[in-house]
Amino acid sequence: MPELKKTRQAQPVMNASFVFNYDDTAVDAVTGAVKSFGSDAIAENLVMDIMDLTQGATIVGGELIVETAGAGPTVYTAALGTAAAPTSLLAATSLLAAGRTALSLAAPLTAANGEAIRLTMASTIAVATAGKVRLNIQYVLDSRAHENL
Repeated sequence: MPELKKTRQAQPVMNASFVFNYDDTAVDAVTGAVKSFGSDAIAENLVMDIMDLTQGATIVGGELIVETAGAGPTVYTAALGTAAAPTSLLAATSLLAAGRTALSLAAPLTAANGEAIRLTMASTIAVATAGKVRLNIQYVLDSRAHENL
């Protein structure tokens, strides 16, 4: 077994962002159909792989920021995780009020094997007529160093 010594290297935390408006469209990761983020059909419920993190990434932080509150649906939520665990980073969170929700880091190694980060939308009763959301994911990479201490 090797003898370990104190670390002498550091790296900056990187941030990946994804921003969407209620009337933007994307290809659904499950059905392959083009869907909106809530403005085209009631309960359209888009599922989208929004970013690929590098293999070996460790998620160390992140947030969902509702910049413009959603309007129209009775329920309008977003969840974040992977295909295997769609709520591992963020349980279904309401987009009906402006604010910030920190990601859950109970499973910080979610993207260690290079899985895509998956956004799952849900809405009911009516289509969205407003809403803008920003998702930030902060991460570091194994065996990467930018500074010597």
